[in-house]
Formats: sequence, structure tokens, C-alpha cells
Amino acid sequence: MRILHLLSQTHLTGAEVYAADLCKYQVSEGHECFIISDTLSVKSSAKYFPMSIHNRKYVNRIRNILALIKFCKAHKIDLVHVHSRAGSWLVNVVRSFVNIAYVSTIHGRQSVHFSSKRKNIYGQRIIAVCEHLQEHVKGELNIDENAYLIRNIIDEH
Repeated sequence: MRILHLLSQTHLTGAEVYAADLCKYQVSEGHECFIISDTLSVKSSAKYFPMSIHNRKYVNRIRNILALIKFCKAHKIDLVHVHSRAGSWLVNVVRSFVNIAYVSTIHGRQSVHFSSKRKNIYGQRIIAVCEHLQEHVKGELNIDENAYLIRNIIDEH
């Protein structure tokens, strides 16, 4: 399987470490992994492609949507695993043009406001890294989709 991990990282966070560890495991299982993010501060077995995902300016979002459509088609991506709100927003648009599976991981509390409670941008399969975030997704964001609890992995080697 070809898996794209999409992040909006401008500095090192747990989401980046989580994605890199997950890629390490997925590659060891025979999958091909890619990471698209603003920066990548940790070593990863995935192929890294820089893209300004965190920049929400209208022109940049259109540029990112077009680049992600092209990337997914060129690399025959089977699954996009999103690790940020900005990435989730982009993938929701990209999926209108490319038939790809989509899962998102919630690594921290999300802003709660009218539009976040009205529209689920995280998809039908959501991973929460702790019980508190699982409750946040279901209770405060009013997302009725499947929110699975999968704790952060810790690589001891």
C-alpha cells in the first residue's frame, strides 16, 4: 500500500514523531510511505516532500490542493493519513478529484467554534491518541463518526 502522511509542522511536535514512528513500522511491513509537511525535524524511513501546509492564505491553499492532487495521482496513493486540521481541510477538497481512502489522527484539542461543530473535516475514521481527545471529538466537536482510541506509540529502540 502507498500511504501519504500529511502534516502542517513548522517545528517539532508529538504529531511528527508519531507519524515518523508509524512510517517506520509501515515500511517494515512492506508499505511505501511518504510525508508531506512544512518541515521534518526527525529521521524517517518515509520519503519527505516539503510543502507549506500550515499557510492558510487562499492562493497557497489552491496551490496545495493542486499539488496534492498531482502528488496522489503520480504516486498512486492508496491512503492519506492526516495529522493536522490544515491537512484535513485540504484532503477533504482533494478527495473530490482523487479516489483515495482517508484517516485522521487528532493529536491535540481542536478549536471549538460554530463551523467546527457544524462540519466534520476529519473524515469517517478518526484516531484519538488519548481518552480525553476521544471525548473531545465526540462531545465538544459533535462528531458522530468512528473515533478510535489508539495511544501514541513509544519506540524504545
